[in-house]
Amino acid sequence: MVRLALKNPYAVVVMVLAVTIIGLTAISRIPTDILPTFKTPAVQIITFYPGMPADVVERDMTNRLERWTSQANGIARQESKSITGVSIVKDYFRPDIDPNTAMSQVSSLAISDLYYLPPGTIPPMVMPFDPTATIPLALLSVSSDSLDEKQLYDVAYFSIRNQLSGISGVIAPAVYGGKLRRILVYLDPDKLRGYGLAPMDVVKSLRSSNVFIPTGNAKIGDLDYQINANGMVARVEDINDFPIKVENGAPVFVKDVGTVKDAFAIQTNVVHVEGERQVYIPIYRQPGANTIQAVEGVKDAIPRILSRIPQGINLDVIFDQSHYVRESISSLETEGLLGALLASFMILVFIGSFRSMVIIFLSIPLSVLAAFIGLYATGDTINAMTLGGLALAVGRLVDDSIVVLENTHRHLHMGKRALEAARAAAEEVAMPVLVSTVTTIIVFFPVVFLYGMGKYLFTPLALSVAFAMAASYVMAMTVVPVAMAYLYGRREEGRTEQAVGSVNEHSQDQPGTLGEKSYRNEQRRSVFGYFEQAFETMRSRYEHALRWSLTNRGAVLVTAGVLFIGSLLLFTLIGKELFPQVDAGQFMIRVRGQSGTRIEKMEALIKDIEAALREEIPDHDRKMIISNIGVLYDWPAAYTPNSGPQDAFINVQLTPERARSAQAYVAKLREDLPARFAGVDFAFDTGGLLTAALNFGLPSPINIQIEGNDLHTSMDIAEKVKALVSDVPNTTDVRIQQRLDYPQIDVDVDRVKAAYLGLSQQDVVKNAVSALNSSINFDPAFWIDDK
Repeated sequence: MVRLALKNPYAVVVMVLAVTIIGLTAISRIPTDILPTFKTPAVQIITFYPGMPADVVERDMTNRLERWTSQANGIARQESKSITGVSIVKDYFRPDIDPNTAMSQVSSLAISDLYYLPPGTIPPMVMPFDPTATIPLALLSVSSDSLDEKQLYDVAYFSIRNQLSGISGVIAPAVYGGKLRRILVYLDPDKLRGYGLAPMDVVKSLRSSNVFIPTGNAKIGDLDYQINANGMVARVEDINDFPIKVENGAPVFVKDVGTVKDAFAIQTNVVHVEGERQVYIPIYRQPGANTIQAVEGVKDAIPRILSRIPQGINLDVIFDQSHYVRESISSLETEGLLGALLASFMILVFIGSFRSMVIIFLSIPLSVLAAFIGLYATGDTINAMTLGGLALAVGRLVDDSIVVLENTHRHLHMGKRALEAARAAAEEVAMPVLVSTVTTIIVFFPVVFLYGMGKYLFTPLALSVAFAMAASYVMAMTVVPVAMAYLYGRREEGRTEQAVGSVNEHSQDQPGTLGEKSYRNEQRRSVFGYFEQAFETMRSRYEHALRWSLTNRGAVLVTAGVLFIGSLLLFTLIGKELFPQVDAGQFMIRVRGQSGTRIEKMEALIKDIEAALREEIPDHDRKMIISNIGVLYDWPAAYTPNSGPQDAFINVQLTPERARSAQAYVAKLREDLPARFAGVDFAFDTGGLLTAALNFGLPSPINIQIEGNDLHTSMDIAEKVKALVSDVPNTTDVRIQQRLDYPQIDVDVDRVKAAYLGLSQQDVVKNAVSALNSSINFDPAFWIDDK
């Protein structure tokens, strides 16, 4: 390799240019994230049956979907969540299963199971699920001074969300907060009784008087006419004139028993941004997408989106998680650059040659660029692990080139010319450097035996080191010899022209001594001669210390033994963790009130907690507080930790120049908040994206599951386990995720008595549901707004 490089220096130059161009291109295209892409495929099945109680959802929908989709090939485990009207099933597959295969299998099985689900079940929605991306990359806040919550939700859901989905790498599946627009008929019970009507009579009138049926066409004469009947009214107010029945020749209209309003559904989800009711859209990352590019794509798209929506709406990207990713990547890049600069400076100090410093400084980035090419080719990303691997390898990258460079200087000292010195020096160390490189790579080979989280984290690190080390060896055996031969060869040519006469006068010198003498003279004249003198002094003192140590071997060994044993004792005081604690500059508080707490009461409680947070966290440390209360029983239910109106989560974002860390604030809040708000459960999360990824999407790093045939018995056991776990040192936020005490009102209908009255169970239930929650849950009617 050395001889081939020296014979073809232009080929080496072309190789360097190719590595530079391809490497920079790979860096611009390779995804960037905080952690490697976890390639375990997972699929999420979301199924809706509006209004169905959670225990019925679990029994009649979730349980069946779990059994049905578990037949997919390669299922590793399943998780599910059942809340009112929503079933969420997550199927996790083995890493060797292709994600597209997993998706197609689950989709087919879920749709096939629809036949066995309760009549009226909305067909299951099957979508990919990234267990490491459960926290959104950012939130897109939608606010306005002129539009109300209902109008904001309409614009966010039907317009903004659709435009966000077209941005590369972005998933915007849900809208939180706001009020869902509904056309409602508010009935007067006394007027209904006066006309002998029930709520379902009005529902039937709405369905039959406002139809959504294509009317087709008619062939009349030579023309084909499209038929457009007035099946649907043009204005909401026209619904007041729908006839419900005709009695004694006089029609009874909707307006006779109630009022039609362009209103909103019963609100089950409220969002606060800095204490004000608003709407936001969470931005999630598609599996394998570039985190930073995804967020930047949203920011770049805001002007285009604003031009297509009503005026007076403000769009702001808040809670930008990519800032943390960007800062982490930037810090690692800075460390790598500093390492390269310091290594080059040490070459300058010890060897005293600017040419050698430039050669070393170029060899490191070339090796790193080659490593990025390898990572791009293997489908890996730029993340904390790959950059950490490169940071670990920087020292070894320098070693390979330094060994060749220093040996070349040794041959130059011997009087050899540059080309000969470069070839001889590189060939001498080629085998030792190769063995050292292969040995370093082999050290990382055991990662192939890892599994689970460790495999995903450390395999990219090992690959980055292997690519960088292999590239470093090639650079040391090609670029360094060619650069040394060229740079020092040019210097020799210049000095030969200036010193021909001197050579003739000193013809008694051996051939080739010109290079040696001039090199030594330059070294003596160099400013680094002072460093050489200091280094010689230090080496002399080290020699004296070494001689003393060899003379007093017993004392040295005893001292080393005492220090070694003392260090082993310190090992018991050091904690153990997969990743060090990270101050992400934010934290989440999960709040849970009494089961069944009305959302209005929960919102008042959250306002008080927000006020307490503003007291605890000074303005200069606090950037933003966002609260999400309750659950919208639709798509958002799959992307929220809340399970009902008694649940809320509060995101607190701190300023970059904060005086205290997120962990310090959480430690204080853990003591203060429970004392101020008795009977309210609090749980804290300070890790952000990193912790969510390491927990594989679960809310905490340690989760205990209790299985049994009877839920109440399992709950009793869970309470005992919670008490035991709470006593374990260093445990915090121990709580039971599931509750069994949600208040219920049982309506026990006597079917025989109902039959005597000409009623069925269906009549009773539907009229009761219509009176309490509207008929939209079981018999929705549709009206289209032309706008």
